[in-house]
Amino acid sequence: MKIKLPLQIVLGIGAVILAYFIYESIMGPVRFNKEMDKRKDAVIQRLKDIRESENMYVNIYGKYTASFDTLISFVKDGEIPIIKLTARPGDSTFTNPIIDTIGYASVIDSLFHDRQNFKPENLRYIPYSDYNGETIEEFTLACDIIERGNVPVKVIEVFAAHKQFLKGLNLKRYNIDPEDGLRFGSMTDPTTDGNWE
Repeated sequence: MKIKLPLQIVLGIGAVILAYFIYESIMGPVRFNKEMDKRKDAVIQRLKDIRESENMYVNIYGKYTASFDTLISFVKDGEIPIIKLTARPGDSTFTNPIIDTIGYASVIDSLFHDRQNFKPENLRYIPYSDYNGETIEEFTLACDIIERGNVPVKVIEVFAAHKQFLKGLNLKRYNIDPEDGLRFGSMTDPTTDGNWE
């Protein structure tokens, strides 16, 4: 009787510990994926915002900007011309219309009118890169003009590494390359596709 009670206590503690490890082996990856997905979604949204802003910038100025200061200023204070196309007399095919600027619309209202909490000054910052009070990090932004079939083409790439926005998560345990990450565009191809699409 005296040996049986301590043995039951030891076996009971062992069963609780085993149950905990089984629970953690199931829930650990679930929690990791949930947190990773939340952070990725925030970074992807910011990348989409940068891409929209850069596409508007290139439509107005004919080139991308590699400066977040310039891009943020453009989004905050820039204006887009509102044009009216009118057919020239005798031009029934509308191939050579008369183009008149009839007004201007602000860039921020045109691109982000449906986003009440949108702040242009945050475009440069990688969400969650300030985890645990660390200094917030910026996206890598590069643009250039390259030759493609003897034709100069504009290229842009914006990038955030996993190690920047997944801080505090065990990337090694879940086989996530810390140097890889989320990006749109390419410095070798004229594309603005995101690698999440």
